[in-house]
Amino acid sequence: MHRDQIQRDAVGATFGEADVAACYARRAPYAPALYERLLTLVPGRGRALDLGCGPGKVARVLADHFDEVVALDPAAEMLAAGRAADAGAHENIAWTLGRAEDYQSGAGFDLVAAGTSIHWPDHAVVFPKLAAWTPLLAVIGGDEPVRHPCGQEAWLDFLKRWLARMAARTPGTRRPYDPAAAAAEGSRHEAWMDIAGRERFAFTFHQSVEDFVLGQHSRATWSRAAMGAELAAAFDAELDTLMRPLAADGMLALEMETQLTWGAPRRTRRG
Repeated sequence: MHRDQIQRDAVGATFGEADVAACYARRAPYAPALYERLLTLVPGRGRALDLGCGPGKVARVLADHFDEVVALDPAAEMLAAGRAADAGAHENIAWTLGRAEDYQSGAGFDLVAAGTSIHWPDHAVVFPKLAAWTPLLAVIGGDEPVRHPCGQEAWLDFLKRWLARMAARTPGTRRPYDPAAAAAEGSRHEAWMDIAGRERFAFTFHQSVEDFVLGQHSRATWSRAAMGAELAAAFDAELDTLMRPLAADGMLALEMETQLTWGAPRRTRRG
C-alpha cells in the first residue's frame, strides 16, 4: 500500500472515535436545493449507496426517494449515531458496517453518493467497483463556511497557529497548513470520474457558537482524543473568543456553499 494511503487510513480511523461521532451532528447540513437537483439527475429510484455515510445525513434524505439505501461506513459509532438520528423513520436504510474497499454488492445502484468520505479510501480499489455498480456518482462537499464571520484572514491565522500546536504535540503526523496541497487532496478522486457537471448551492445556516465549536471536534484534525483535554479546552476557549462577538443572541450566520459534482466512475485513473 502506498505511504500516502497508509496515512489516510490512520487519519480516517479518527472517525471511529465515539466523541467524533457525537460531535458530527453539529456539522452544518448540505443545502436543501442540493437534493432537489440531485434527484433530477437520477432516472431510477431502486437502490442508492451512501458511501462513507457517517451519521447518515445524506442517506436519510435519499431514503424518502429510493426503495433501498445502503448506508456504508467503517465506523460502528457513526452508524449508531445515524440510527439514533433516524429513530426508526426509514426501514429501507440498510446500515452497513464495512470499508468501501471490502464492500461487495451483487446488485447495482441507481446512485452512489459520497461526501468528504471520498477522500479517504484507496481509489484504485474502490472506483473499479463503483464503475461496475452505477452509472452515476455524486460527490457532495461544503460543510464549512465559505467565509467565516471573523473574516478569512483571521480564520486562516487561527488554523495555522493551531495546526502548528498540533504538529508539536504529534510530531510527524501533522503537516503545516498548505491550501494548495489541501485543494489537490480534495480533488484527487476526480481523476477517477468522467465528470458530467458541477453546481453550487449557496445558503445561510444559523448556528450557536457552542455548536460551531463542538462541530470542529468532528474533524480528524481537531479530535479531542488527539488534542487531549487541556489543549482541547484551550482550543474551545480561543475559538469561542474569536466567534462570540460576531454572533447575534449567541447565533452565528454562516455563509455556506454546497458543491455537487456528478458523473460516471471510471475503472481506471485518467492520465
